[in-house]
Amino acid sequence: MLPPFELSESESITLHELAEYHPYPDYRRRALGLLALNKGHSFSTVADILGVTLPTPYNWVKAWRSLGLMGLLNGHQGGAPTKLTEEWLDTAERIARESPCTLAEIERRLREIHPDAPPVHRDTLARQLKKRGLSFTRTRLSLKKNAIQNTSRRHTST
Repeated sequence: MLPPFELSESESITLHELAEYHPYPDYRRRALGLLALNKGHSFSTVADILGVTLPTPYNWVKAWRSLGLMGLLNGHQGGAPTKLTEEWLDTAERIARESPCTLAEIERRLREIHPDAPPVHRDTLARQLKKRGLSFTRTRLSLKKNAIQNTSRRHTST
């Protein structure tokens, strides 16, 4: 059994700031859990409210006591690993650099070369290619072209 959890005023302020402003929700949740424990809530209540298993708040307290703030800030895994391998990304980059094309076209050509490639959202493909220095913007039709099309539609409808 752990002794009662108590925070100093400066630690409490630090955890309030962490809970409010940190970009990762798992760190904000940890700070909120410690603040709730500091107010006297039980470990089971904190676990239920924050949607974590019962040992999790205990682990947060142990990490806080052993390493302080740094104990809470380790362990962020950053989500699932990327589905695209370096080989697939190299192929996608080569396709994009060969000629201007849309993401849909890059994806189609990538599937022709690598039929075993996993399904990936186009935003993911765009993000990975942007890391390699490529960017994609939606091409817009010129106003002149739109005006010509609108004029031809008016003449055909009468």
